[in-house]
Parts: sequence; structure tokens; C-alpha cells
Amino acid sequence: MRVRVSPSAQLLTIGYKEPAYLERTLSTVEACTREVRIELSEADLKPHFERAYVNAQAGITLPGFRKGKVPIPIIKQRFARDIENEALDTIADTEFRKFATDEKQRVVGNPALTDIQKSPSGVTFTIRFDVMPDFDLGTYRGLVVDRHIKTVTEEDVQREVDRICLRAATFEPAEQILNTMYVASISLHELDRETSMPIIGAEAREERVFLDDDNVDMHLRSSLANTKVGDTFSYVSETENEDQQPSNSRVTVTDIQRVVPAEFTNEFVETITGARFKTTEELRGDIERQLNEYFEQASRESLENQIVDQLVKAHEFEVPEPLVHAVIHQLFDDFKKRNEGAPGIENVTAHDVEGNFRPSAERIVRWELIRDKIITAESIAANDEDIAAAAGRYGLQEEQLRMIMRQNHTVEDQILAEKAVRTIIDYAIINDVIVDSEQPVI
Repeated sequence: MRVRVSPSAQLLTIGYKEPAYLERTLSTVEACTREVRIELSEADLKPHFERAYVNAQAGITLPGFRKGKVPIPIIKQRFARDIENEALDTIADTEFRKFATDEKQRVVGNPALTDIQKSPSGVTFTIRFDVMPDFDLGTYRGLVVDRHIKTVTEEDVQREVDRICLRAATFEPAEQILNTMYVASISLHELDRETSMPIIGAEAREERVFLDDDNVDMHLRSSLANTKVGDTFSYVSETENEDQQPSNSRVTVTDIQRVVPAEFTNEFVETITGARFKTTEELRGDIERQLNEYFEQASRESLENQIVDQLVKAHEFEVPEPLVHAVIHQLFDDFKKRNEGAPGIENVTAHDVEGNFRPSAERIVRWELIRDKIITAESIAANDEDIAAAAGRYGLQEEQLRMIMRQNHTVEDQILAEKAVRTIIDYAIINDVIVDSEQPVI
């Protein structure tokens, strides 16, 4: 993570002289929030205003003068107040950036000009800004963590084969539901809570229910067992909130289809893989390989999460609000992409879900700040071997990646972040824990 201050105006050096000098008063508002008052006298302001006149000259046109050629004394006479007032934001920005450099303030986010006080003797700017927290790096070597080891079994492979065959299933009309391998088309009529009669004018809701789907309401699945086309029953839906009143419906079974999974044959394998595999054993072998890779990746993520959790809990410090907000917006953008097309998702704003994302965002920011300190403490840098490995992952030539790294620090930051985690893992005390096929790795 690299935090930089992005200036809103460029410091012009033509005709610029250092102020004679000014008053600066710094105060702490919150753990990571500061406020500085910068007082400029008339003498301090003069070089700033002179530059503002020169900048304004290029766009001013008056009768008798070509555009950009109106003399500065006339510009001062006609437009001094407007030009000087408009220049105050730029002056505040210039002086704040110089203050931040002089005082070595580790500014994060965009400073806010909260007040401008003008007086006969000059101007006082009040600027609020956030800084990186100052904290001591605690112990990160010798952390005790569990590495979950999971062996792929024939049962694991068979479950994946069953899923593949189910996705290629066909459907046959049926009169009765005899097990969970059926799809039922149902019509739901909401009932009045007091009379238990269908609500007049309310439209029925049509749904298709695959009974073998774990997401199907248990009560609905149970009610559908052994039903036939035309059967009806009452159904009280589940609610996510205990305080929410569940709806009561009259359900009519309108159609039943028996699900017939595809037969797992060599011909089927060759068809669904585009002839990449020709036999069931070849596909089983590939499934086993993919499952092993998945479990290994899940084990690594579990290991890293344990390390992050321990270090975040061991380092209690306030995190800068601008960084938290930036991460909240990143999480929100990911959330909207994952739920694209969902009803009403286009109306959801980051503010609506901020409370849900804030704990994760604070954890991410705190961890990145801790990790950056570890990178410094361990003098971690991206060497040729790291760059070659990263180029391979991204499918780039090394020189291409180096060129990208010169233009954008994101790739280098990612390399350093991954190397820092590997370093902490190398220092860790790792206990291998065997988990069976029913236990999650994470």
C-alpha cells in the first residue's frame, strides 16, 4: 500500500519567493485527524496574488487590448477582489503542501479547507487532514498456526462427477414426487392472516423447486414429498428476521418433472470436455488434480487468515478514515459486480451497506499498515526472482512487467505484500492438522 497526497493545484515557481514568514498552529482532533491553522500576512500573500494576476491575464479581454495583453495594473484596478478571492483555495493548497513537507506529516486522503478568515492584516486558513497512525510493530515471528491437510478421496471425486451429470440432466414428466430428484412447478396464493382465505385480487406466484437443492426451505421440501399434480397444501414461509411476520400461502402443485442425471460414460466425457478427455478415468484423474489444488489453495488462505487475525488483534490502533472509506467502496464495487442483475441492486449505494462493510474494511486497512511495517523491518524488496515469478503468473515477459512496474506501483506493492506473508509464514510455528472429507478446510 502506498499513500500519496494528490495536490489539487501545481506550485508555480515563476516570481515566487518564500513567505517572510507565517504562523502555523497544529492541533490533534482525533487519533488520525489533525487541524492546522496557517496565518499569512499581507506581505506573505503578495507573491501569491501577483502570480494569480499573471495567470488571469491570459484569459482577460478588454476594449482596446488584445486577449491576454491587458496590463497587470489595469487588471488589478478592475478585477483585484475577484482574482484574489478565487486564488485563496490555491494559496491554501500550496501552503498546506509546504507545511506537510516541512513538518514531515504523513498525510493520507484529501485535506479539507474548513475555514478562511480574512482580516486587514492577512488571511488565516484552517485545514483538516488525516495522517497515517504511529504505532509500534509487535511480534510477528514465531506465530503458532494450523495448516489444514485434506486428502482427496474417491467420495470427493464421485460427488463432483454426480454434480457434472446432474448439470447435464434431462427431465421426464411425472405424476408424483417419490424422492428429491424431482422438479415441482408450484403456484403460491398468499392467504389472509386472520381468515386464512386467499387474498382477493392478489396474483399467484409461480415457482419451480428442485427438491434436492440444499437452499430449498426444509418445510416446503417436506410438504412436497409424495404430492401429485393438482395437490394443494398450506405453507408458512421461512423469514430471515425473527421479528418478521412469515407469510402463509396455499400451494398448488401444477407440474412435476423427474430429474434424470446424464450417464457417466466415455462418450459423455468426450462430449462435455470437447474431446480433451476421452475416458471416465481421465476425467476422474483431472477432477482429483483440481480438488487437490483447490484444497491446497484453501489451506494456504486459512493459514494466511490465521496470521492476519493474530497480528490485527495484537495491534490496537486507530486507522485513518479516508483509507477505510476507500476500502468500503472497493468492497461495495465487488459486491455490486457479484450481484449484477439482482432485483433492486442498481438502487443500492455504498452508504446503504457501509455498516456491513466497515468491520472488514477496518481489518483490511489495519493489516495493510502492519504489513507495510513488516516490509520495512525485514527490508523486503522485489528481486529478479520475484519479478520473474510474477511475470509468469501474469503471462507477461519480464521486461513487459518491469515497464508496467515503472509506470504503476500496484504490481510491485502486490509482490511485496505476497513476499511479506511468505516471510511471516517462514517464521511461524506450523501445526499440520488432518481434516476429513466432511470438514471444511477454511
